[in-house]
Amino acid sequence: MLARVEDISLPIPPVAADTNCAAALSLFLSDTSLFALPLREEDGALTLVTRAAVTEAMAGPEGRSVWASQPVSMLASESPQIVEATAPAGLAAGIAATKNPDALGEGLIVVQDGAYRGLVNPAALTATIARENAARARTLGQAARRMEAAKAKLNSAAREKADFLAFLGHEIRTPLTGILGVADLLQDSVSGGEPKRLARTISESGHHLERLLNDLLDLSRLEAGKMPLHAAPFDLDEFAAEARDVWQPRSDGKRVALRIHVEDGTPRIEADALRLRQILFNLLSNALKFTEHGHVDVSLATWRDESSLRLRMSVSDTGCGITEEDKARLFEAFEQASATTAHVHGGSGLGLAIAKSLARAMGGEISLADNPDGGSIFTVDLPVQKAGPRLVASPAPEKTLRPQMGKFELGRILVIEDHAASALVITEALRAAGWEVDHAANAAAAREYIFDVGYQAILTDIHLPDESGDMILSTLRTTPGPNSEIPVLAVTADLTDTRRTACKAAGFVAMIEKPIRPRTMVATLADILMMGDSPDAWARVG
Repeated sequence: MLARVEDISLPIPPVAADTNCAAALSLFLSDTSLFALPLREEDGALTLVTRAAVTEAMAGPEGRSVWASQPVSMLASESPQIVEATAPAGLAAGIAATKNPDALGEGLIVVQDGAYRGLVNPAALTATIARENAARARTLGQAARRMEAAKAKLNSAAREKADFLAFLGHEIRTPLTGILGVADLLQDSVSGGEPKRLARTISESGHHLERLLNDLLDLSRLEAGKMPLHAAPFDLDEFAAEARDVWQPRSDGKRVALRIHVEDGTPRIEADALRLRQILFNLLSNALKFTEHGHVDVSLATWRDESSLRLRMSVSDTGCGITEEDKARLFEAFEQASATTAHVHGGSGLGLAIAKSLARAMGGEISLADNPDGGSIFTVDLPVQKAGPRLVASPAPEKTLRPQMGKFELGRILVIEDHAASALVITEALRAAGWEVDHAANAAAAREYIFDVGYQAILTDIHLPDESGDMILSTLRTTPGPNSEIPVLAVTADLTDTRRTACKAAGFVAMIEKPIRPRTMVATLADILMMGDSPDAWARVG
């Protein structure tokens, strides 16, 4: 159960606002746990003064001589955050973080039906949010472990399992929006090392759960043959440079040399660079995880067999090596090299299974051998096509830039979202960026806005309780009104290629993916509004 504000409030008796600073300091000195004092004005209004404000003002003889007889209300908070006792602690913190960040460092005033109930310590509030999100993380982790155990019992077809996991992924990504979105809002709003560290911990835990979820969905799609492959020309030198940029900081942090080499004379090739990158990154992650000293080498080369051009990609390390017994099961899902690997190095045991399945889906294979220098060598061998030379674009004619590109005024946005946590993250992020925001929890409520109020853009969830986002968009486009031509963005936890294609075909200008990243969402919306009616809007921000 989520903690309410009243559960963590302290019944600190209020003092009169005209109490002098000397008396207030005496109260703080008599109780070391007292972080703030509630002050009651003559008219009954409430504010608070913090220990830090009083002790700083009264520091030293000069400070005492100036402030001792002054009313402590002169040091009170200018805009204290007052919350209802029954409000969820996480919601109260999220609102305070966006509307009144100082309150997260001063404390919250708790009232019930207008009557004072107590104060909430900032440290207690942050700790409560951390515990709640850690509990959510544990619940999701337990769900992931239950799915692992259920894997052995599932007798249904692999395609049915893929559909089930896709549905589960959709359901998990929605609450992940609450975890990651609020964590991002907190990191941007709170001050002080400890609150920021706690918010960062929440965010990192949520991202770890998201990576685990994505690995599970990738593995399921591969087993069911649903992983789409898209071959396109690319340059192996650029491919290698990208890998070096991503992994060099991690290798430098471990003081392990990372060497990536492309064989001279290697031609441009045609293959699915995204999936090749996924294979290479999983192998690099594994190599760096188990290498404490020495080096990790990556070699990329092409060669021709009797029927086709092939790519050979090898990753060798000078790590601890792998026993013959462990080699036999290392590419199985959820397997680790030893019983202590997960405790010492972490990981889900899915990376190598996904890499092997991807290589097989591309018509290739991964082999494992011992490195003569100690450690292991993973070699990927798969067919590719030779690509033609890169086309050089003709110089663009002068004066082709649109004069208004990059300029727009912040206006009003409508958010149609039935999930409370997602709605909170979206609306607060947009308001923090400067937009005015209206929120509707379903299509029926949205209709009260869309035909009367002119909006700059609309963000709508695809799956609403009473009507789909596609139907809302269709209604807008076919019904005359103030919003018949404005940009409409889809918000969804369904990240499949099928959904992306459907959104594009329906006329959405972009797809906002759950879990929602506030900064990315705001940047995407700004990009769309800056591009105006550009036909390339989806390709550039989708």
